[in-house]
Amino acid sequence: MKLQISHQTNYYYGEQAQRSVQYIRMTPMQLPHQIIHRWDVLLPKVAVSQKDGFGNDWLTLSRNETHDNLQMQASGIVEINTDTERLEDMDNVPYLLFTVQSPLTKCSKEMREFAAPFLQDASLESLKKMANALIMKMPFVKDVTHVGTTASEAFKMGGGVCQDHTHVFISMLRDSQIPARYVSGYLYDDTENHMASHAWAEAYIEGYWYTFDISNQAFTPNAHVYVAVGRDYLDTAPVRGVRMGGGYENLYSQVLVTRLS
Repeated sequence: MKLQISHQTNYYYGEQAQRSVQYIRMTPMQLPHQIIHRWDVLLPKVAVSQKDGFGNDWLTLSRNETHDNLQMQASGIVEINTDTERLEDMDNVPYLLFTVQSPLTKCSKEMREFAAPFLQDASLESLKKMANALIMKMPFVKDVTHVGTTASEAFKMGGGVCQDHTHVFISMLRDSQIPARYVSGYLYDDTENHMASHAWAEAYIEGYWYTFDISNQAFTPNAHVYVAVGRDYLDTAPVRGVRMGGGYENLYSQVLVTRLS
């Protein structure tokens, strides 16, 4: 399936920023699951291209002139294999790294108790059942969490968005020493345009990575474009950085994913 993707992100600052450094992950990964036919990232200045420790494409944008906004536009055409059932492991990142909890994915007693019936004899099918139980426990609800909300906080709230579902799910798996990673990317939905970046979990089972899109109850990546993988949101965020000055900021972000063939 060939998809046309447009991802626009604009930050507007309340005051002039004197300088800033931004780390941008908005380029799809090179994987057997997907072919990148064309991809461009338009930025205010030329950025340095490199790869991070997880193999994600990473642009470093440094600005030493005063500025009151940051505008980025990523777009292109990506073809995905809708028959992909699982992904092979990456040679450059040991899968055991994804058994280590991060500050955003620390497991609580309540989460451990919730997961226990499903993880006594963990299998692909039992993890699917846990994913289903989790969406019933934590329905998709906007604007109740933020990018810094931890897995335990989201679980206690009883609702959240794809980022929260993913953090909670991988937290419970890692607590049982099952490798689980956070994936950010794009989702094609034939009923409506997906207006933001998407996130889902993957678990390492019997030598392969299997998809657990909790928010959509999808267990194969047949509508998913991979952009970055990591331990949690902070490893895969489309934009992270620091700046001197600028005051408060307002964010506008929009993602459009349409099918070409």
